Amino acid sequence: MSTAAKVGVFFLVILVIAGLLIWKIEDIRVGRAGSQKVTVQFRDVSGLAEKSTVRVAGVPVGRIEKIRLVEGKAFVDIELDRNVDLRQGASASIASLGLLGEKYVELVPGPVGATRLPESSVITGDVPVSFDEITRLARDIEKDIKEITANLNQSLGGPEGEERLRTIVENVRIISDDLRMLVAANREDVNATVANFREFSGMMTKFIERVDRIVAANQENVSGGIANIREVTGKLQTTADNLNAITGQIKGGEGTVGKLVQSDETHKNLNDALVAVKEGVGGLNKALGSIGKIKIDLGLRTEYLTQRSSGKGYFTLDVDPVDTPRFYRVELSTQPEGRRKTTTTVTRTVFPDGHSEVETAEENKFEDTFSVSALVGWRWNDVILRGGLIESRGGAGVDYYTLKDRLRLSAEMWDFNRPDDFSAHAKVAGQFFVSPSIFVTGGWDDFLNSKRDTSSLFVGAGVRWSDEDIKYLLGSIPIK
Repeated sequence: MSTAAKVGVFFLVILVIAGLLIWKIEDIRVGRAGSQKVTVQFRDVSGLAEKSTVRVAGVPVGRIEKIRLVEGKAFVDIELDRNVDLRQGASASIASLGLLGEKYVELVPGPVGATRLPESSVITGDVPVSFDEITRLARDIEKDIKEITANLNQSLGGPEGEERLRTIVENVRIISDDLRMLVAANREDVNATVANFREFSGMMTKFIERVDRIVAANQENVSGGIANIREVTGKLQTTADNLNAITGQIKGGEGTVGKLVQSDETHKNLNDALVAVKEGVGGLNKALGSIGKIKIDLGLRTEYLTQRSSGKGYFTLDVDPVDTPRFYRVELSTQPEGRRKTTTTVTRTVFPDGHSEVETAEENKFEDTFSVSALVGWRWNDVILRGGLIESRGGAGVDYYTLKDRLRLSAEMWDFNRPDDFSAHAKVAGQFFVSPSIFVTGGWDDFLNSKRDTSSLFVGAGVRWSDEDIKYLLGSIPIK
């Protein structure tokens, strides 16, 4: 199989895979049943795009047909499957799939048994909490923590704070002493109570036999109560001892609480940790803001050179900052017979008379290879100027967009130092987008060297994934 045939088969497989991806991204349905129209009114539709999915209980039932602005409010026109019943009381909200997932519309059909909504009805939608609101909440929390830290520093810092802590520790010691005295006093009272009860039970024995039986029946319970009282007094004594030990450790700066109260270094570390949290939140806000200001487009196309019967393939990455007309492009392409290899042959001939002659011959061969393009460009309205490396050679180009960016006309020139008096490599081309993701292309390649059999007309096709398509594919990845 020839090199051209191998390249053709390779890009045929690539186009089949691209077609399957387009089938998923464009949500193309063959034999689609009847559909119905409904409109949802939202206060804010940030992140929601046309052709996004519409779901009921997580099941896809349609997609967004159009998003329009009417009197400062967003109206989303939705195309639903005919078998979806929307009833009075139906509602809608905006949700996301996964961490970086696509925004979609979640519908709640309404109470069972309610009246069915007529077609083209308008439903009021609800908007979830945005990331900016979460950021403001985190900022408020940070401010509160900072105020708490300042109050702690004001209350516990310096000589006055140290004196307050010493007063607290002394009060705790006095309380523990009082508890010990109270336990000791209660132990004597309990013993006296037991003695009085025994004396009283003896007197009651002589009074009446029934009372004697009652006292005898309850003597076991009384003995158990006395034992419980003794157990409680013992536990109170243990608690008082533990409290004395804890307050002593705090006063001496031992343990976590003691170090927190007595150590200036611990207080400083706490302040440093809160400052680090504040800087982390600010850095996260800045990083997310920068990501949201960059658009990324991926492209894949193939071109067939009719005169040479060979093919070329391109993989393109465009990085487009939102707030500037400048953009960057990196492109990897195959080059049939693209690498020049010069072979020099030296022949030395010795004649019978003894003299010799040397002949030098150079031969240029071309081999299949890959090339890299790296360009920076600027756009003014419908015109783009770009320059840098084109197919691993210095060059520049110009593009013109028309028909609402569906048609692009391009001209570019590079490789100004070609051997054998070849002119620079020049190319004119046109691209027409039959849909937002699919386009066809054609043009004239290397037309400045038409008399030297290097020029060729070409035709081709390709696919482009926009920034929203890439987010949709990332959002399709399930995250548990």
